[in-house]
Amino acid sequence: MGSGLAEPDFVRLGEALQQRHRVQGRVRRTAVTVACAVPAVRDRVPVLADLPMLTVECSASAVGDRMAAKYDGARHGVPRRLAVSVLALPDSSEDYLRGRSKQALRTNSRRAREAGVTCRRMGRVEADVRLTALLRARGEEDLLPGVRADLVAGTVQAWLARDADDLTEVIALTSTDGTFARLDLMLSAPDREAGPARYLLSAHVVGELIDRGVRHLAVDTALWLDAGLRHFQRLLGFEPTTLEFRRGPASAEPEDGAFPTPRVSSAPLPVPAGVGAS
Repeated sequence: MGSGLAEPDFVRLGEALQQRHRVQGRVRRTAVTVACAVPAVRDRVPVLADLPMLTVECSASAVGDRMAAKYDGARHGVPRRLAVSVLALPDSSEDYLRGRSKQALRTNSRRAREAGVTCRRMGRVEADVRLTALLRARGEEDLLPGVRADLVAGTVQAWLARDADDLTEVIALTSTDGTFARLDLMLSAPDREAGPARYLLSAHVVGELIDRGVRHLAVDTALWLDAGLRHFQRLLGFEPTTLEFRRGPASAEPEDGAFPTPRVSSAPLPVPAGVGAS
């Protein structure tokens, strides 16, 4: 019985499989090389070699160029595309919040709402003002030039979690190219880093990205994260993944643009059927 595939289809399938095998072999060789050069990751070689892989198609645009560039090169000899923390997004916010693994996310989001925290996107001027104040308070003013350049260029979206007195709790910056998004920055106010607002803002951002058709949200390689941040990412559902990039067609600008009219989220997050409020 025939396979139903024409000969050109077989050729393309064979080429795709060969390419995948070449990439997998390159990842394994890279993992071994990294382990030899960087003792801190030596005990993680088996995990690195067997990480899932995600092919990201970046658009032929300035946004696509920026996205691919964020994962080019290496840090301390470790490729930036290796063991990247990636969150696979489901079809709805309800699906994202479902299950025992998201218990901490639901509980801390509820606590933040009960304390009067609300989340929304910011316009460029407000984002500049709040980020400047936050980075100065954290003693991280060296980040300001890059942040301001991204805000002016409109390549990032700015997100805010604020308390009932309009004080900044957490700020996040994301960039989006097609169905792939990057969490460029998430910073808490110096005296609020252990608070629950970052959970609420994370859930809010994920929900907004899902509504925009995003399928994956990535950060940076997880190899250099401290244990506390790795744990936080696991609670949100991030998994280490090796990225491969290829170029696609130019992407259209989202209908609401980089800085739309803010949409405030003060109501409880959508809770899947069968899941408690906590």
